[in-house]
Amino acid sequence: MSSLLKRRLNIAMLFLPQLLITTFLMLGVVIGMVQSFGIIPSLDLTDFTFDYYLKLFTNQQLSHSVWFSLKIALFSALLSTFLGLVVAYFWLQSESMSKGMQIIIRLPIIIPHIIVTLFMMQMLGRTGLLARIFFSLGFDNAQKWFDLMLYNQNAWGIILAFLWKEVPFVIFYCYPILSSISSGLGEAARTLGANQWQSYLKIILPLAKNTIFSSFFIIFMYAFGSYEVPALLGPTLPKALPVASYQAYTHPDLLQRPLSMALNGLILVVGLVCAGIIYLALSIPDLKRLMIQNRLRRRMDETENY
Repeated sequence: MSSLLKRRLNIAMLFLPQLLITTFLMLGVVIGMVQSFGIIPSLDLTDFTFDYYLKLFTNQQLSHSVWFSLKIALFSALLSTFLGLVVAYFWLQSESMSKGMQIIIRLPIIIPHIIVTLFMMQMLGRTGLLARIFFSLGFDNAQKWFDLMLYNQNAWGIILAFLWKEVPFVIFYCYPILSSISSGLGEAARTLGANQWQSYLKIILPLAKNTIFSSFFIIFMYAFGSYEVPALLGPTLPKALPVASYQAYTHPDLLQRPLSMALNGLILVVGLVCAGIIYLALSIPDLKRLMIQNRLRRRMDETENY
């Protein structure tokens, strides 16, 4: 066996575990999508139908669940990305961060969301630690203040739980590329007269947009598809989509199973649409640049021919 063939075989073996995992995941997605169209032979459901998807938008509670999940995901992703980039800016200005501070920022990343959720319940609940502290300081209405934090339609408790986890994620996801750009083009901009803030806003962030959009998309999709946080901190109504999907899947009436799969299908479609929007947002500047280059080439060719 030649060395080239051996190398290719070794590469194929390295990709084999990933290929097997991806195959099983895709198989589950395909089966779920088929069931979402009402085809489950074991339940005597064999007719293809869009009724379960139509029910998502005609049923008022389910339509509210869609908007509720979108609100959670959008606010969590936007605020996490913004706050993460602000902290990254100050980290860049300090040039170095102490190991203790790095550990403090990394700590929320390694803690599971379920633990963060329980922490929020103990801190922000009506009888939580903060409410008791404010009450002991003489604020008699402290309990009413925290009624708005958890189990409420404003979803601030859910969003705060995601912020506690995802802001550090944005910092460590984006900081390497931000630091690399700052040490090169960012420093050149400052040499030419730009201040720190101008360099960060007009040079560093635009050049790091791919990484920033990626972090935003990861947080958006995780928050949109998360179950445990909205299940424990969210209101009874409206339910987040993953919570509604799980309840439909575990319903004693097995004929609710296609509705659960339709909810999962909607989560998948939203993810694909968001991925497409972000891809277009990143690709449009490149397409414009290519179009301008093509126009210039045509004009140059026409000038030469003339």
